[in-house]
Amino acid sequence: MSEPVTTAVLENYLAAVDLGSNSFHMVVAEELGSEIRLLDRLREGVRLAEGLREDATLDPAVEKRALDCLARFGQRLRGIRPERVRIIGTNTLRQASAAEGFVQAIESTLGFPLEIVAGREEARLVYLGVAHSLAVDADERRLVIDIGGGSTELIVGQGFVPNNRESLHFGCVGSSRAFFPDDLITTESCERLEKKVRMAVEPMLDEFTGHGWDQAVGSSGTVKAINRILVENGQGSRITRNGMYWLREQILQLGSVRALSRLKGLKSDRAAVFAGGFMILYALFEALNIQEMRFSEGALREGAIYDLLGRIHQEDTRELSIHSLQERFHSQTRRNRGVAAWADQFFTAAMANWSLHGAHRQWLQWAALTHDIGLDIAHSGFHKHGEYIWRNADLAGFSRREQGVVAALLRTQRKRLPHLQFYSTLGIAAEDLLAVQRLAVLLRLAIVFHRGAQISGTAPALQVEDKVLRLSLPDHYKDKMPLLFADLEQEQENTAPDFHLHW
Repeated sequence: MSEPVTTAVLENYLAAVDLGSNSFHMVVAEELGSEIRLLDRLREGVRLAEGLREDATLDPAVEKRALDCLARFGQRLRGIRPERVRIIGTNTLRQASAAEGFVQAIESTLGFPLEIVAGREEARLVYLGVAHSLAVDADERRLVIDIGGGSTELIVGQGFVPNNRESLHFGCVGSSRAFFPDDLITTESCERLEKKVRMAVEPMLDEFTGHGWDQAVGSSGTVKAINRILVENGQGSRITRNGMYWLREQILQLGSVRALSRLKGLKSDRAAVFAGGFMILYALFEALNIQEMRFSEGALREGAIYDLLGRIHQEDTRELSIHSLQERFHSQTRRNRGVAAWADQFFTAAMANWSLHGAHRQWLQWAALTHDIGLDIAHSGFHKHGEYIWRNADLAGFSRREQGVVAALLRTQRKRLPHLQFYSTLGIAAEDLLAVQRLAVLLRLAIVFHRGAQISGTAPALQVEDKVLRLSLPDHYKDKMPLLFADLEQEQENTAPDFHLHW
């Protein structure tokens, strides 16, 4: 009998997987003191966007191609601690809203949770990856462009700080399919795509050019391919305006997607999506008046690594986003810290019986600290206003899943506690339904105790057994705090029949 395979725990390793619309990328790094050393870069051209159907499902053949790739990636991730790995989905997974089974298959194949991020969060991570890959001057202003398979990210920033972030809803895969569907590349089709890009950029033009930049940097496979072609054809070591003019003429002379394979320096696996990506960058050069661009190997996956490193060392971008929400919507921060503290004590009491874990604790804390932000819009329906803010705001560091969960907690913090099915209508994934409903109960309890004057510095003891919650309250509470008792009785009624609250 052969011995079972054992996997050593790689304590100082970090990893990030970028599930892009055209290619899947993985980076593995080792933390060495205050620095990281990149150990592995893996890339496979999956073309996930090709499989996206009109009904927001994915073609099974494309799903299989993607999962086969991730099975190979998963071998390299073995032994890395779960809290030091990030799996990030971008544009195609944002659009594939009816592919929940595929999302579950991704997590099962890799053994780690998937974060599907919004476009501007994707842009922030791209900028971090680029900034860390370059020799950074703290005062240097930078324009970063990343042309993915399904979206294009534009960011202007200074040093390590992204100041303006935008995500355009087109990339090299979708644009190549839409504008060059019959293999033909014509002047008319190129001009139509260029016009689309310029129209999309027009609303943000003043903001971006007003910020300005000392250098322009491209970070995607499209930019890398353009740079290689120009170098190998004697057009300079960087992407210049003249080089872009030259390459546009070469593409038009070749006249078809199939003929692009004759371009010296263009790899065969890039040819099918190259025309769309090139014309997007060409239009951006024109619209933003870019004279020269350099290529950076750093991109979203490297940005995710550095962002993860910040979380590990208590420099979590999400904390800054929470603080920004509190300030912007005039949250009662002192009271909410009390709500969060009591919610955490209730969480500790319920954790074992309700099978809750660390991510659930974070969700509850974020909800407790911001549960009142909707009041800044109106008292009537403030829980719905808070939900809307959390669901739709650009919050740096947060995945769409995290934002959706906190939005659901804010929505269900008052009135009758909804049944599990209602949480599904709020977009909560099946595996999160029960945990989110239980967290809502703990959040509501913490809020009830902080509605008026605070009773004491610690929460009353709580015992939890399945659907039964028992609070240990001092005898004098009923006489001295009749309003609190009335609130508890109302909460007892509002959480039934799914939960039974006693004291």
